[in-house]
Amino acid sequence: MPGYLPFAGALKLPAYTCDNCGFWQRHFEAPASCPMCLDARHVVPQDGWRFRTEREAQEAFPCHWEELEPGVWRFWNEPVSGIGPSAYLIQTDHGNMGFEGCPVFSEAALDQIAKLGGMQVLSSSHPHAYGALVQLQDRFDPELCLPAADFTWSAALQVSWPYDDFLEPIPGLELHRTAGHFDGHAVLFDRKRKICFCGDALKFELEPDDFRRARTISAHKAFVRGVPLTVAELRRYRDVFERLDFIQTWTPFEPAANCGRAEVLALIDGMLATRPHAAPVLLETLRR
Repeated sequence: MPGYLPFAGALKLPAYTCDNCGFWQRHFEAPASCPMCLDARHVVPQDGWRFRTEREAQEAFPCHWEELEPGVWRFWNEPVSGIGPSAYLIQTDHGNMGFEGCPVFSEAALDQIAKLGGMQVLSSSHPHAYGALVQLQDRFDPELCLPAADFTWSAALQVSWPYDDFLEPIPGLELHRTAGHFDGHAVLFDRKRKICFCGDALKFELEPDDFRRARTISAHKAFVRGVPLTVAELRRYRDVFERLDFIQTWTPFEPAANCGRAEVLALIDGMLATRPHAAPVLLETLRR
């Protein structure tokens, strides 16, 4: 049940965010290092770690929000250091769901979420996009749904609804584990709006004059290091994406309105026909 925290004392520790990647930790003092930076998918800061408190992060990184589609809101920080993902709030007749976290929410942004009906369910695609989930959990106490495969990354959070490969926490909103980029990497599919929130399963380069239109698409095991996915990982991606009837594909950074299931499957099929790579592919070539 929401609010059942048998070890709640640990979650009352102060929260600190890493200035290099944006990963949050709860600790009795500023941590000595960041596990996300030390992971093979990222890089360590060349000048050493710096950690910010919630108040310091709010003062350094202004928070913005916008309704991109009716009932779908994006929250982001600009300027910002670290990975810098966006957070999405999806309103439904059965309650609101948050997916991903921006690096830090201002008090005004949290108040805006409250005005929109709060948040009954919260999830994320993978740890790179957790952002300030700690703030959302502290303020709204939603059901937190995360894949069991990524449980080791959730020490700052209280997972109330772990799942394996599939979960529909709110009617019409489906979580599907793809694995690949992280063992627990998952996508969120909004059946009504036909939007796939794809996490870091995919990466887009946008048209310079339109942040909703993608020019290229790619898939990686590690974006910063340019590591491709394996054949087995791509086959699992394909199996998941093939089942979802989506016409828009939103990453935590690029809400691409002009890419759907057909283009995504064409990208994956192309790599499976040759060898996996991490190079961007022009969307227009996938439509021929």
